[in-house]
Amino acid sequence: MGARGGSRPKAGSSLQPALGRVLFLDVESTGLEAESSFVVGVGFMYEDGSWRHSFASSLSDEAKVVAEAVEEASKFDAVVTWNGLGFDIPMLVARALVNGVDPSPLLKPRHIDLYRVFRDLVRLGRYGLDDVAKFLGIPKKVQLKGSDMPPLYLRALGGDREALKVIEEHCYDDLQALKKVFDKSRRLVEAYVEQAQAGLTTHPPLGGC
Repeated sequence: MGARGGSRPKAGSSLQPALGRVLFLDVESTGLEAESSFVVGVGFMYEDGSWRHSFASSLSDEAKVVAEAVEEASKFDAVVTWNGLGFDIPMLVARALVNGVDPSPLLKPRHIDLYRVFRDLVRLGRYGLDDVAKFLGIPKKVQLKGSDMPPLYLRALGGDREALKVIEEHCYDDLQALKKVFDKSRRLVEAYVEQAQAGLTTHPPLGGC
């Protein structure tokens, strides 16, 4: 298992006091269903823009990657994802259970799914992260489809360093876009979170405490 990228911020530092300490999270797997897929990597980006990437060097390392993601997420007040309540968090929970890892700490932070925020509040034709980033004028460097990723993951697991490099670049690009979308819509997100907590939204974009 390898971890790459910048160092994590000092405990207690926060640029978003209304939401507490925020972590941006991206889970990478070989497929969309936990029964037939593995978590092969997790990307973490922090409020100061630093980041790191944890990747399983073999399928036997999946438990370590999942356990690290659960532990890291539990240290923050809020975890921000794109479609995380539909994919990233359920996939982590499922693969944690399979690997004998306790997933309950994942319920400690508030989970903010920006996909749901934009789907409910912003009228667009498409709601992929790339689409929303383009709409907001946020450039993305790595243009890969979801279907492009599983073959790259399998190649990386086989020791292909070029494939791993592409995966890391894609993960960083997605996390950077996620953070910029959040930063640009932060006040809207905070207001929507307040409404969700008060039970005033039909489809809450968050989970956890």
